[in-house]
Amino acid sequence: MSETKTQVWGARLKAGPNETNIAFCAGRDVATLPMCDQRLLSYDIWTNLSHAQMLKEVGVLNSEEFQAIKKGLLAISELERAGKFELDPKKEDVHINIEHYLVETLGIEAAKKIHSGRSRNDQVATDMRAYIRGELLELSQDLGSLINAILHRAESEVETVMPGFTHYQPAMITTFGHWLTSWSQGLIRDLQALKDILETVNLCPLGAAASFGTSWPINRERTAELLGFAGVEENSLDCVSSRGELEGRAASALSFMSNHLAQIGQDLILLSHPYFGMVEIHDSFVTGSSIMPQKRNPDFAEVLRGKAAFVSGGLNALLGVLKGGMSGYNRDVQLTKPLIMDLFDEVKYGPQVLEGVVISLVTNKKEMSAKAAQGFTNAADVADWLAMNFSLSFRDCYQALSLAVKYSEEVGELTTQGMNRALEECGIDQVLDSETVAMLNNPLSILDKKRHTGAPSPAMVKKAIINQRDKLGKLLPEFEKIKTQVEKARASIFSA
Repeated sequence: MSETKTQVWGARLKAGPNETNIAFCAGRDVATLPMCDQRLLSYDIWTNLSHAQMLKEVGVLNSEEFQAIKKGLLAISELERAGKFELDPKKEDVHINIEHYLVETLGIEAAKKIHSGRSRNDQVATDMRAYIRGELLELSQDLGSLINAILHRAESEVETVMPGFTHYQPAMITTFGHWLTSWSQGLIRDLQALKDILETVNLCPLGAAASFGTSWPINRERTAELLGFAGVEENSLDCVSSRGELEGRAASALSFMSNHLAQIGQDLILLSHPYFGMVEIHDSFVTGSSIMPQKRNPDFAEVLRGKAAFVSGGLNALLGVLKGGMSGYNRDVQLTKPLIMDLFDEVKYGPQVLEGVVISLVTNKKEMSAKAAQGFTNAADVADWLAMNFSLSFRDCYQALSLAVKYSEEVGELTTQGMNRALEECGIDQVLDSETVAMLNNPLSILDKKRHTGAPSPAMVKKAIINQRDKLGKLLPEFEKIKTQVEKARASIFSA
């Protein structure tokens, strides 16, 4: 009897399934979600530690009280890492769960003072900023890796000629390297957007209290430093009123990124389709059918399309929650927690999966070249060539090429006879020899004439790769700088 497989499909495939891809495609069909505040637990412990440290420094807590509170918070942190600190829903939120545990379970009387100089309003705003910051840092790393993989692949595909499409129809000649750098260019914009939002998020609202500050002698700059933030979000009312706004800004960037990933997925669906046959997705990134053993389904790409719709819907929901609320805290912003957490969950593994797909993708260069020479994808470029070389108007040459395509259609490429007949009928006093027509039918000859910035000629694609690597090389260290600051602050406050 054959060995039992996890999936019912895949015997015809040469490689086993990629586990990340399987989880990405299965999604919530088999995955569970934790409480929103369970996810905030580690951040709220950090917020409490930083606030308590500051209270000790300004004299609200004495050293003994602070040490007792810190010991209790570190004990909760150990339980949290072991998955043994479960929130009691009767206590409403993570903040009260922690405070009650310190006071009631651990008997730390001094913990009753820990809420001095703050409110749950600024506390949760701080937790959410720290959470969003962490998610953005993690996502930026995965997105940067995907962009690097695309650019590395593009370097080997600068002369891989293929047809480009508009309206899903063959349009003009391009290269796969040019196509790939279009993907990376859009994703670099997404990475820039993540950096901009990260810088906006990376300011600390703690100390704003309920919205209107506090008479306690707090040091907001100190808590910001202890939490690894770049500084303080100044106005105390806006600190609280902006709950949900930053979630919405993050969701906007996620939505554009998801659209780009979905477009890449759709490109791969079509280019890898057996009737196109231009690329082949590695067996480890396709899935099968429970009844059709021959199938190789690009499920990851279809899921990317679905997730783009999900993220767009989440963005609209976030914007809707914020609409019309009065300045200050309003309970409806509580709904922004699950919305933004769901969106980060849905996009989390998309860049990782696509990176694996791009690295392992097989290009059928022979088929791509053959299709680039079919369907008259050189027609617009030939019209340009005629206009430039014979000082003619493009519109007259366009009309001539329309007829040339008509007269050459049975052959499948521009013919010398068809070209000259079309030129004569359009009143263009030029005759092309077979050698010239052969040159105009050669995809690489057409591409080589495109020398402007961003063009698909091999030379220009190589230049684009250099330029994009330069942009990426400037962006990624910015994320690393913030990440280092965050990790240093966290390690310092959590030290015993």
